[in-house]
Amino acid sequence: MQRMRLQLAHEAARIMTEEGISDFHTAKRKAANRMGVTNEQNMPRNVEIELALKEYQAIFRQDQQPHRLRALRKTAIEVMRLLERFSPRLVGPILRGTADQHSAINIHLFTDNSQALDWLLMEHHIPFRIGEREYRFSDNNVRRQPLYLIADGEIEVELTLFPEIGIRQAPKSPLDGKPIQRASVSDVQKLLSQEQ
Repeated sequence: MQRMRLQLAHEAARIMTEEGISDFHTAKRKAANRMGVTNEQNMPRNVEIELALKEYQAIFRQDQQPHRLRALRKTAIEVMRLLERFSPRLVGPILRGTADQHSAINIHLFTDNSQALDWLLMEHHIPFRIGEREYRFSDNNVRRQPLYLIADGEIEVELTLFPEIGIRQAPKSPLDGKPIQRASVSDVQKLLSQEQ
C-alpha cells in the first residue's frame, strides 16, 4: 500500500510538471486513473506529491527549473513593489520552490477598498480580468475572495484580494491544512540571495 502511494505521488508529480496542472486533486485523480487505482486509501497526501515533485524536478528539470524559479521570483518582487500599498505577500509554488514553466505568480493583497487596486492597475495600463478563488479558513468556513488575473509577458500573475485584517488570518494551505505560508518582498529577496 505504501509503495502504491509512492508510485501515485510520483505519477501525479510527473503529470503536474509535464501537463502544467497545478491542482493536487486533479493530478491525483489523473494518476490514479492511469494506474488503474480505485481505492481512496492508496491516495497520496498533497505533501507527498510536493516531495515527489521536487525529486522529479531535481532529476528531469535540473537545468531549467532553478533558472525559471529565479526569474519568477524576480518578477514577483517587481510586481510586489508596484503593489506595495496593498502589503503584498507571495504564496504558492514560487515561494515553496516548486514553480516551473507552467506556474503563475500568486500574490495575496490586503485592502478594504478593492477599487484602489482597479485604479492602480488602470493607472499603469495593466489589463486585468476579475474572478474568484475559494479558500478554507481555520474555522473550516470556505470564503470566496476576489481574484485579479494579469499577464506580465508570458508570465501570469494571480492577485487574490483579502480585507486588511486578512493579513493576520491566513487561509489553510492545500498542502497540509496549516496556515498558508506567505512571504513579504524582503523575504523573497532573501530567498534570491540565498540561491546565489
